[in-house]
Amino acid sequence: MQAPIILVIGAGPNIGAAIAKKFSENGYRVALAARSLSAGLQPNGTLHVKADLSSPKSVPQIFLSVRENLGIPNIVVYNGAHRLTTPEDDPFSASLETLIESRNVGLDSAYVAAQEALKGFKELPDSVPTAFIYTGNALNQIAIPGVLPFALPKVSAAMVIEYGANAYGHKGYRFYYADQREADCLPASLARDGEAHANMYWELGQEEKQSKWLVTFTKEKGREEFLGVDFEGNTRASYDEEFGR
Repeated sequence: MQAPIILVIGAGPNIGAAIAKKFSENGYRVALAARSLSAGLQPNGTLHVKADLSSPKSVPQIFLSVRENLGIPNIVVYNGAHRLTTPEDDPFSASLETLIESRNVGLDSAYVAAQEALKGFKELPDSVPTAFIYTGNALNQIAIPGVLPFALPKVSAAMVIEYGANAYGHKGYRFYYADQREADCLPASLARDGEAHANMYWELGQEEKQSKWLVTFTKEKGREEFLGVDFEGNTRASYDEEFGR
């Protein structure tokens, strides 16, 4: 039987590199896809795939390259995002073009990746653990000011994951939306820890059955359930109170 394979799409030097290291150390062959990579097998056996996630039509080629060089990935991580912002007090100043630009990377390419991952999962033996993991954040739970273009794909991607977990999770094809938090529940944002993601994704990848699709976790304690809060600790309820609603 061939060694298991993990594909990390949108692999960078923090989360992507840590995930690759964790899974490689545990016997996985690794494929990394990103715009900054030079395509080809590396001396350590890792496959690099050059890919521009701003074009969703490029995503099937990523999976084809992995299939041809390594085999069918049983764990797929989607780590792509395009963080575009607006003034905090003027979210509708974002142009439609800006929304589409962020959506292409954060949602459309992720949706195609989920489709392609599922196709491969169905070809694998039932004994092989399968999972699609989307690197998310708190924006699916609360409207943090100033990031509307970035938030919309996250909200929609969370819905894609929920649909996937509901429809396919009981069949063994698992789907997760992962959101790192600080110990006090606040969003991790730019302090996101690669090793914490790697450990959490390893745990999710080895689950025998679909657990809750929304995965909030901290570096210190791992998986914990949190509500949506912004960087000041505001919730939807506190926003209602602030604006007299």
